[in-house]
Amino acid sequence: MGISTGDKIRISSRRGKVDVYAEVGGRVTPQKGMVYVPWFDEDVMINEITLDACCPISKQTDYKKCAVKVAKAPVGGA
Repeated sequence: MGISTGDKIRISSRRGKVDVYAEVGGRVTPQKGMVYVPWFDEDVMINEITLDACCPISKQTDYKKCAVKVAKAPVGGA
């Protein structure tokens, strides 16, 4: 994809999008075809692009997975 560590990328789903800085081949590398975004960064509201499903029994939210598109972020963040 031509993405390197430090590149600003856009991760988007049908629910929304976020712009983040990429880290490629770091300490914890996801499997091929997978993307990982930490949940603790208050500047990146990753839960806005994930599933809004919940377990009908426990009522716990299922924010842990969804299909996304990854691309270099547009210049200016538009």
